[in-house]
Amino acid sequence: MSYTKPVIREPYYDCPKWFDNDVHRSELLTLSGKCTSSEVELFLIHLFGYSNTNIDQSMEDTFNELFANDSVAILGGVAFYESKEKFIMPSCCCGLEQFREIYNSILNRENPWLGHDPSPGITYKDNMAIVWSDDPDSNDRSDVFHIDFEFEEILSCLEKSKYDLKDFIDKPLFEWIYRRDRDTAKKMKDRMYEWFL
Repeated sequence: MSYTKPVIREPYYDCPKWFDNDVHRSELLTLSGKCTSSEVELFLIHLFGYSNTNIDQSMEDTFNELFANDSVAILGGVAFYESKEKFIMPSCCCGLEQFREIYNSILNRENPWLGHDPSPGITYKDNMAIVWSDDPDSNDRSDVFHIDFEFEEILSCLEKSKYDLKDFIDKPLFEWIYRRDRDTAKKMKDRMYEWFL
């Protein structure tokens, strides 16, 4: 059965000096309530880096600078899976902050922005949503593949992905910050809801 997950990609920015230890880097991070402290740190590194937030200051000042943003961007978004081996990732210039727009586009049977180079897309036929690994109009290329969802199924999967993202915000992210500063944790939770949910 096909499914979706909220992800961030390529979090390779510098680490704030106020982190306790070195962060294990990975090309992809799936966000959920099961994320570890190290994965929360990886998310924060990416969020600070993508937002051009100065990390050479105290934790409080770093977060306050981040909170001053009306909106943020972070490379990632919705990943579409048929299995662990067959998946379509959000591409260049697609961000996790576009989660609502992606959901609304699919709800309205429109092709959402999923990035470029490659350019994933979604087409609709009867009760099916067909997610393409690259421009659906170039499907004569042998390397382009697709993942099929029943329309109600893809909406249900996106609702679950929204829950996973909310769970990440409410649990591991909140708890990691709360252990260091309670007020900052509460502000961050509110801002994350505004930016991403």
